Amino acid sequence: MLALLRAVGADGQVSAQKGPYVQKSCTEPLLDECKALPYEGLPVRRSEDGAVTRQMLEGQIPGLSIIEIHETLLEAGAIPHPAHRHPHAELVLVRFGTLEFQSEGPPVRVTAGGMAYCAPNKLHGFHNVGAEQAQYFVVKLGSEPVCQR
Repeated sequence: MLALLRAVGADGQVSAQKGPYVQKSCTEPLLDECKALPYEGLPVRRSEDGAVTRQMLEGQIPGLSIIEIHETLLEAGAIPHPAHRHPHAELVLVRFGTLEFQSEGPPVRVTAGGMAYCAPNKLHGFHNVGAEQAQYFVVKLGSEPVCQR
């Protein structure tokens, strides 16, 4: 992860746009119980750019930050949405495929088993540069509600 953070420089290569699905305000549910989330039962949504996303978890951890987790299946050559900024941190964990992580620094390729991190309010985006689909999990952490429904 430190190597990835060091690779992020200051030459802007992607344009900023507001993140998708974000509502202006909401009340996050309190995550005060344990639960299992079988893949087959996860709610599905599709972005305008064709990415298929399954919402996994969103809410407030008692005494801690807001968390939201989702899985995305991205077709070869596609992006889930334009590069954007938001007030929460984001971890992206690649299950399979090849993603190009775009930030204010040079693009970095991330393959199966790899991850990317983006600090709050920093410009970032992803592009599937592989010949096959890519699947990845996004974990969002912050102090403000994420409000992705």
